[in-house]
Amino acid sequence: MPQIYQMSPQLANLIAAGEVVERPASVAKELTENAVDAGAKHITVEIRHGGVSYLRVTDDGRGILPEDVRTAFLRHATSKVRTEKDLASIGTLGFRGEALAAIASVAKIDLFTRTSGNTEGVQISIEGGKETGYFETGCPRGTTVVMRDLFFNVPARAKFLKRDATESGLAENVVAQIAIAHPEIAIRFLKDGRESFSTPGDGKMRSAIYACAGRDVAGALLQVSGSFEEVYVEGFVSPPELSRASRAQQSFFINGRSIRSRTLSAAVEEAYKGRLMTGRYPVCFLSLQISPVSVDVNVHPAKLEVKFSREREIFSAVYHCVVTALEGDARLAEMRQKTSALLPKEDRVTKEQQTLNITRTDGIPTYGESFASTQTKVAERASKVQYMPVTDSHEEKIRLVEPVIEASAYGYTPKTVQPAPVPAAPKKPAPPVPEPPQTPPAEETEPAAEEKREGEPPAVRVLGEVFHTYVIAEDKDGLWLIDKHAARERMLYNQITGRKDKLESQLLLTPKTVTLSAGEKAVLLEQSGLLADMGFSVEDFGRGAVLVREAPMYLAVEDIPFVVS
Repeated sequence: MPQIYQMSPQLANLIAAGEVVERPASVAKELTENAVDAGAKHITVEIRHGGVSYLRVTDDGRGILPEDVRTAFLRHATSKVRTEKDLASIGTLGFRGEALAAIASVAKIDLFTRTSGNTEGVQISIEGGKETGYFETGCPRGTTVVMRDLFFNVPARAKFLKRDATESGLAENVVAQIAIAHPEIAIRFLKDGRESFSTPGDGKMRSAIYACAGRDVAGALLQVSGSFEEVYVEGFVSPPELSRASRAQQSFFINGRSIRSRTLSAAVEEAYKGRLMTGRYPVCFLSLQISPVSVDVNVHPAKLEVKFSREREIFSAVYHCVVTALEGDARLAEMRQKTSALLPKEDRVTKEQQTLNITRTDGIPTYGESFASTQTKVAERASKVQYMPVTDSHEEKIRLVEPVIEASAYGYTPKTVQPAPVPAAPKKPAPPVPEPPQTPPAEETEPAAEEKREGEPPAVRVLGEVFHTYVIAEDKDGLWLIDKHAARERMLYNQITGRKDKLESQLLLTPKTVTLSAGEKAVLLEQSGLLADMGFSVEDFGRGAVLVREAPMYLAVEDIPFVVS
């Protein structure tokens, strides 16, 4: 067995740095959180080349005393935790004392700081964990940290970094989360010399969302405010018509700390159940105020995940607050009013519509009753109704009613769809009757009754349409209720997946602007080649937006933001 020995401090720092510093976004997060804890009112974050070659964070906070500057770069050096009791009620963003030590061990650092009680500041330079300079210098009150050449001494980790555009997007998203969590602080983010966003610092979360996520998102959000037990919830959620294909724009804050939480995501999505399509997720920015004793933030190296001592109460608080905001939305009430106007009233029902004739071929006799008298019987049989998604086995039957679906997919057909006329089959001469075989056949054949008889209706016969949404049809097996939109989506899906070459696209007369988060935009631009194969031409439009110049032929212009986001 090899000899056991203790690691050198330099090697231990490199290993510990891997838990805190994964990429430039990690550095931006740690340094910005330190600036927030220092009481800063203005913070500027600047990155170049994705933050790998250059990253600077400047604040106007309290600064660091000259005698504490060297100590700040030692492992586990902190001003926020003194005793074991302090760990039970952590109220600051940084508390472990590993950020500066971890960053300095894998990068080149220059720190400038000055407190309000001193006329001169201090500059310290560190490369790979070793101090290379310490000087007195003039600088404004607060702290400025400049990081250069991240992972210059750990090339094995540098090769796992993504492209500059992706790393820039991740860093921008991290700083935006902090800016939304602390709207009372004015935060600027500069990327390669250009300003990406700047929050006003007026203390309003909607203003910070406007600056970081864009006007379209901020203007459509619904306000959430309420409390449950000892949990206070405030923030904003999106109406059902504003959704995303992922949870990328779901932001949660616990006592001013941006976190990831499956519990909170599940609570929000439960509140939207029945309001969103499958595969779509709401946009939300929710801030929770909880007693520090009830939450443990010391469970993740980067402090991204937390544990709750009263998880059920927190779930209920978020769920009920979001449901209250959705049900109180005036726009939803207007939509319900418009929907109720489409429902048939009693005086609109004709005498012919009141009679429902049911014919069965399984031995049950035919009967006719009024629609009102059959409601109870329909309810009793409701449990036996089979709801089937559109699959390949149903493709032939749907194709028979495709003209009705194509013509009325967007509500352009009249309210009543007449049944399709049954074409009369041409008369054929009676086939000769074959002589019975002398010996029985080896295998029984299907009866000739399966062949289409003269005058028999087609396999699927369209009966009508309900609420401009459902096509009612029948065949020999029973009644079909077909969702036009779902059936049309299936047809388009089959057309897209069946093609082997590039999809045909159309050049838009007016390019469509789509607002995205920094992370979504970075991923979208990185996959521009794949989007081109799908018929999209997308380019960067700055300030968290992309410009769509071409789109597939089958896609309506108004649906482009929904698909791209």
